[in-house]
Amino acid sequence: MKSISTKQKSNIINLSLFIGLVILPWVLVIYYVMTIAHPRFVSTADVVVKQVSDTSVPSGGGLSALLGVNSTSKEDATYLTEYILSNDMVKRLDNKFKFREAYHVDGSDPINEIAPDATQEELLEYFKKRVHINLDEQSYVLSVSTEAFDSKYAFELNKTILNESEKFVNRISQEVARDQLAFAETQLDESQERLNDAKEQLLKYQNENEVYDPQSNAQIVNQLIGSLQAQLSSLRTEERQLLSYLNPDAPQVVSLRSQIKAVEEQITQEQTKLTSPNTTKLNRQAVQFETIKADVDFATELYKLSLTSLEKARLEAFKKMKNLIVISTPYEAEEATYPRRAYIIWTSLALLLMLYGFVRLVMAVVRDHRS
Repeated sequence: MKSISTKQKSNIINLSLFIGLVILPWVLVIYYVMTIAHPRFVSTADVVVKQVSDTSVPSGGGLSALLGVNSTSKEDATYLTEYILSNDMVKRLDNKFKFREAYHVDGSDPINEIAPDATQEELLEYFKKRVHINLDEQSYVLSVSTEAFDSKYAFELNKTILNESEKFVNRISQEVARDQLAFAETQLDESQERLNDAKEQLLKYQNENEVYDPQSNAQIVNQLIGSLQAQLSSLRTEERQLLSYLNPDAPQVVSLRSQIKAVEEQITQEQTKLTSPNTTKLNRQAVQFETIKADVDFATELYKLSLTSLEKARLEAFKKMKNLIVISTPYEAEEATYPRRAYIIWTSLALLLMLYGFVRLVMAVVRDHRS
């Protein structure tokens, strides 16, 4: 009789435990899902960050070839995800959509509604619960989903997020391109200024010395000296021939020697133009001119290189420009996606039964330990 009483007591405890841990919570879940929880509509769009490609077509084909994508990286998708879920985005959107008003219906659903006096930090956390970003690890396609208590509101919110995301991608890529071009343009300006200075130095030297090209002048003088030396050699040969049969005082010999002396003096005079301690001599001028001309040539090559670098920078900047491509546009849902009533009801029942079984197991272990 005592064992029967103990068994009945155990059954009562188990029944009470089952009602307390399973039946009552499950009824509350059903009541909440069916009567209290506000329906939430979802609008979804699929996007990808596209880097402007060159004329080549990706060999992989598929979606990349269809979109003309030269490079889509996880890094770009991650940056965009961080921006969408950032406080900056929330502030931009809150000015238009008034989140605290739109996501607070009547206060009856505290799990899904936001308090009208929520702080900015609380609003940011709530925003992350209502905007979902999923990334495809292979194609790096971002799926952007927005939840709201009104289908049109969710649709407009999704569209605005895409517009702000496009502005963000364009702004970032333009800033990168602008930085690259700014550096190349600075190098070009510096090289052009250096070239202009070198040319000014060349013009100043030519004007001060009244000579266009000392090297050319020196070459002409050298040619003249060579011609005079050939003429002198010919005259001396002629002199030796005359002396072979004439007296040194003969008029022909005296006249020829006068010519030889004149040619020798002219050679000396021309050689003096080339070399002497005087700063105006052609050899010194030629060296100075060569140095200045080398500066001009170097500055010219540097300027050409800067021009080429600028063109390459422009091409690279264009290739690195990125766009946001919308693969699937957002839509206005006709049916509420949440709450998923059947899923929540049966999942909660399974979890409650597991909890009940765990508690029964613990109680049995404790009872065996005592006995």
